[in-house]
Amino acid sequence: TLLVAVVPPGFLWVEEGGGYDVLEYHLQLPKEYVEQGAITYTPHNVYGNFPANVEMLYLLTMVLRDDPYDGAATAKILNALLGALFVFAAYVAGRETSRTVGVVTAVVAASVGWLTYLSGVAFVENGMLLFAMIALVCAMRASNPSTRPDQRRTWLILSGLMTGAACGCKYTAVPLVAVPIGAAFALWPNPPLASRIRAGAVFGLTVLLGFAPWLVKNTAMTGNPVFPLLSPDCDDQPPGWGEREAWHFDACHAPGPGEFTFAARMQRLWRHIPADPVQRFGPLILILPFLRLLSRKRQLLDRRLALVAALQLILWLYLTHLYARFAVPMIVPLVVLAGRAFEVWSSAVARRALTAVLIVGAGVSAFAMATHYADHLYHDGSKLPLEGADRFFLDGLGAGHEHLAVINGSLPDDAKILMIGDAKALYFRRPVDYCVVFNRNPFIEVVRTAHDDQSIVAWLTDAGYTHVLVNWAETSRLRNSRYGFPDVIQPDLFIRLSQRGLTWLGTFATGDPPKPYATFYAVPR
Repeated sequence: TLLVAVVPPGFLWVEEGGGYDVLEYHLQLPKEYVEQGAITYTPHNVYGNFPANVEMLYLLTMVLRDDPYDGAATAKILNALLGALFVFAAYVAGRETSRTVGVVTAVVAASVGWLTYLSGVAFVENGMLLFAMIALVCAMRASNPSTRPDQRRTWLILSGLMTGAACGCKYTAVPLVAVPIGAAFALWPNPPLASRIRAGAVFGLTVLLGFAPWLVKNTAMTGNPVFPLLSPDCDDQPPGWGEREAWHFDACHAPGPGEFTFAARMQRLWRHIPADPVQRFGPLILILPFLRLLSRKRQLLDRRLALVAALQLILWLYLTHLYARFAVPMIVPLVVLAGRAFEVWSSAVARRALTAVLIVGAGVSAFAMATHYADHLYHDGSKLPLEGADRFFLDGLGAGHEHLAVINGSLPDDAKILMIGDAKALYFRRPVDYCVVFNRNPFIEVVRTAHDDQSIVAWLTDAGYTHVLVNWAETSRLRNSRYGFPDVIQPDLFIRLSQRGLTWLGTFATGDPPKPYATFYAVPR
């Protein structure tokens, strides 16, 4: 985990596009907030309106380090720390049964490959998992018959607040954390009906309270508390957004055209969890929970935990676009169930056998994750010297980042760049304007409505841009994906603009043999 945590953001992993989301918003937006001295609405980046509890910690690291890149390196270590705290929270959850079960639960949690994987990127799932596990432990105490009646509501309130904090990390925590925990611990089975209603109301209100800061922020900045969700139904849209953008966003965040059938969803489930080549869930939390549920020592708590996991699975299948990473909340109840499986057998022989299962299972997960790490870090038999080296990107040494060597090293201090196609802006030391594919792009709007090419060049000059970087590899990738990219951006457009004053400065290429991926232009003063 420490090895992947000190690799500079933007390198790991292939499945995540080399940490694309980190460079686009998880770390880029905190960097923008530092540069402008305020947390503001971002009309060019819709992800600035996602709940950002973890990104606020990343922002704190940049403020404390007084440098966005030192801060980004610290943020990755902080992200790994959140994963370590999740392991400790799992120990506390298991200790509710016994100290031995607590230790086993912690071992099982630490063996989950997703924690190491997520520590390689500055995403938010480690924080979400931590808050979700704390919420689960509080819910377990609230429902424990040995808890004094006057303390049960306190634990339920704390569970709701921590669930709200998990929702404040990621929108998907609402269906995958709040709904399952509320259904299993607040609403069922708590006879009589009046008690269930009261418990559900207390839990729901405290979840809302924990989630409220982001709902209030979005309402103030966009008029929609869950922006950009449900935005097609809102008449008053914020800058950079409209009905077209809202429908585009919703369409791209639903299952693909061939994934709506039950069989297709089951195939994705199989590929992402049991058959995952990296075994990020791992054999322990896929096998041990069933040993507990099938044993005669099964208790009400086990049924509650199974209900949480079952609801999470169903909601992941039918309310998300079936990314493997979106299924990680299922780790929380499965880890606790896996730890409780150690209580099933009391004989010394059975305990030794189960200990062997723990060692083998953890070894399988560790080997799969280590192999995945080596596949990324070793090239032609030699290891890339990446640890802590953010200059790998800042100096343009990374493949596909060669343009940064020129932009960060050769341009004057007053240079202002318009980036077209690409939204990975983290490693630019110069002011750069970009637009994620879902937001309304001002340059593309100008191209669509301009009467002639000269007016497009005039717009660039009037906007204060000194340079334009067009990433053709990225526009091509987006066009070949579900996200798409406007067809008005084509090489012949810039050939014509070059005849109207735009100056070609060079083409950037990568690979062996070199393959062009971006073109760089100067804007007339």
